[in-house]
Amino acid sequence: MRVLTASDLQQVLDFPSVIKVVGDAYREKATGDGTIWPMIYHEFISDQADMDIRSGYLKSQGVYGMKLLSWFAGNDAKQLPELNGTVNLYDDQTGLPKGIVNAAALTGYRTGAAGAVASKTLANPDATKLLLVGSGSQAAFQVMAELTVLPKLRDITIVNVVSPGNAEALAHSLVETLTNQFLPAIDSNSEEHQRLAKQLTALKVSASDDLKAATQQADVIVTATPSTKPMIKADWVKPGTHINTIGADMAGKQEVDEQLFSSAKFYVDDRTQSASVGEAQTAVKAGIVTEEQLPEIGELLAKTTENQWVPQTVTLFDSTGIALQDIAAANLALDNAAKLNLGQTINL
Repeated sequence: MRVLTASDLQQVLDFPSVIKVVGDAYREKATGDGTIWPMIYHEFISDQADMDIRSGYLKSQGVYGMKLLSWFAGNDAKQLPELNGTVNLYDDQTGLPKGIVNAAALTGYRTGAAGAVASKTLANPDATKLLLVGSGSQAAFQVMAELTVLPKLRDITIVNVVSPGNAEALAHSLVETLTNQFLPAIDSNSEEHQRLAKQLTALKVSASDDLKAATQQADVIVTATPSTKPMIKADWVKPGTHINTIGADMAGKQEVDEQLFSSAKFYVDDRTQSASVGEAQTAVKAGIVTEEQLPEIGELLAKTTENQWVPQTVTLFDSTGIALQDIAAANLALDNAAKLNLGQTINL
């Protein structure tokens, strides 16, 4: 069995590969080759400490497993990471453990990849302006993933409605972070590496405290916050914009106006989770849409891999996070690590 740390993952995972396997996982869920089991969630301290367990089975890859991820907001004051956990994978023929992977770091990669799968499919392929709402642990992962699938992105605006100073700090450091954290994992001789290096060099990143104006100008919007109130109004969003809502993954969370579910073309990662804990939960409660009316992104991907952007249509992807993303990304990481002889091998 192989154990991979966060630093190991930086060496064995690159976004082009992670985006591919996450897209495949969504597709396999739709075709019945991927199975997820009900999520378990427990809150230790309201709005301060919780954990969730997500589990599933990817038949095509011969692995099943689970992720346990904990969030303790008070850890920052103790100089400890707020997110902690592991992804455990098992062989479906023997039941033997294949590996253990750092869950906090893996979650960054697979969640960034989830949004990128949707953007590659639904957003304007010539999009140039990205709005990122939020400046926390997901921020860099989300931006790098979007750059990977949208080669003409050149203008990034960051808004943090609660802590504007954090958006300013991220705007100053983002290009350096993306260049140092993600680019080295991509083959330096590849066209992908060369293209992303040029894109990063030309990238303009700024912070704004005017969310309405930033929304009106954006071609693609990514919201990655713990918000419990809608921050973006439906009438701010221009036709042709694509939105990835990343933050809503628990009951009570909401990032955008629920009326977008009546005006936009939308997809979810899992209709049951989306209706109960995702961005769609408020729209479902309001009677704007029913759980049965929530189409899954995998169902679309099973039919076509072609870009579906329509200039006058707003699109939205509700990403709650499913175990198949974790399993696919963890399996990729473990296989790559085995080839490179990275990580630690142990016998239980």
